[in-house]
Amino acid sequence: MNILIFIFILPQAFERYSASASAAGLAYALTASARTTEAVRFNPAGLSSIHKNHLGVGYEHLLSGIEGLHNINFTLARPFFFGGLGLEISETGFSEQKEQAVTCAWGIGLNKEFKFGCSADLYLINNARTGTSFSYGLNVGLQGRVSKKWLLGFYGRNLNRPQFGGSDRGTLPYELRAGFGYTPFEDIISEFDLSMYEDIFRIHLGTRFALFDFLNIGVGVRTGPTVLSSGLGLEYKFLKIDYGVEYVSELPLTHIITLNFEF
Repeated sequence: MNILIFIFILPQAFERYSASASAAGLAYALTASARTTEAVRFNPAGLSSIHKNHLGVGYEHLLSGIEGLHNINFTLARPFFFGGLGLEISETGFSEQKEQAVTCAWGIGLNKEFKFGCSADLYLINNARTGTSFSYGLNVGLQGRVSKKWLLGFYGRNLNRPQFGGSDRGTLPYELRAGFGYTPFEDIISEFDLSMYEDIFRIHLGTRFALFDFLNIGVGVRTGPTVLSSGLGLEYKFLKIDYGVEYVSELPLTHIITLNFEF
């Protein structure tokens, strides 16, 4: 079973290095709407909207806890002059091979409607047999409000095509994303994203709405393969707890929990 799951995950190396319950609940449809700690990984342009310090801790119980498989991350985001800075440290994998990443991100507002962001990833692969190898990725993002209710976002990740070793087999493909968000009311947002990773084209669709001031619910679906997801968020003063779950046909559930502190 471990071999089957490893083959399932291997083509998506470093694609899932950030454990975010809120993002998972939206099927990762947040290119146009990513904010605070989520923006570090999913679109650094969103850091320009940050007004307080945010500290996040996430854990992903991948495929209902296959032995030795884990995904954990720590994220810090804070205001900086006319924008915001973010730092994330993450690790995913088995005891035999771990994929680690350190991300530094920066976002700034170009004007009232449009925001720009960029980030850099340091990737490390620790293999029990072959040792450690590393590379780096460069990312760029844009977000804009094209009307009172419509949002737009673009994000390019690993644009330099990071390479491990001297062969093309060790090259990470770039990822391109475009998102369109709709906010009919302040406490409701829906987003439609298109993404391309290597030769895989995906559609992401998610919506999140607040039932009460302290409770919000998200649902989403994405293709390539088809993944159904949902999320639940609880917020009290400076603390926010998010839970997300993903369902893939014929595979165990994946559970994600994230704690976010605002200070």
